[in-house]
Amino acid sequence: MAEAAAEEPKKKPPIVKIILFVVGGLLLVGLGAGAGLFYVKMTAPPVEENPLAIVIDKSAAAAPAADAHGKPAADAKAKPAGDGHGGGDKKDAGPPGKSVPSTEQFATTYFEFPGNFTTNLRGSKRFVQLSLGLSTQYDKAVIENAQKHEVAIRGEILAMLADQTEADMVGIANRRKLQDMFKDTINKVLTERAGFGGIESVFITALVLQ
Repeated sequence: MAEAAAEEPKKKPPIVKIILFVVGGLLLVGLGAGAGLFYVKMTAPPVEENPLAIVIDKSAAAAPAADAHGKPAADAKAKPAGDGHGGGDKKDAGPPGKSVPSTEQFATTYFEFPGNFTTNLRGSKRFVQLSLGLSTQYDKAVIENAQKHEVAIRGEILAMLADQTEADMVGIANRRKLQDMFKDTINKVLTERAGFGGIESVFITALVLQ
């Protein structure tokens, strides 16, 4: 019995060795895993230099943001639709109109004689009072000649006007006829006294029969 009791304590040490061996193995595994993680962390490139991260960032920037319904949201920096002149908010103006034909244009100069032309009418006790204006596309020398020879022009206009009747003063057609007669008379005076007429239109700006 004493020998059996002495042999039992000798069998316990192997169990302790097994426990120590397992614990030691676990510690080695833990240290190895920690060392591996530390090595990966130290050798991995920074996030901003990671090619995969750059690709992901660029893809996210290129794709438009989605709204609550999963649809792409409108780009806040998108250019407004329009004609390129700030008309992005304007409503559709409809179909384009016809282009204005390109023609040679000349400046028109106007001049109105000061005061009125007043005279009696032929075969009538009434008299007429009218105002005249004229225009030309020639240079200012034509208007200057008309101003310079205004007295001679007035004399000829009054003489011609005094030979008209009351009926000659009435109606659009008669007034246009008078305007053409005044134009011919003025150009005749200017040609005789200045060497050139140049008056292209004459206008009756006011006409009163009394």
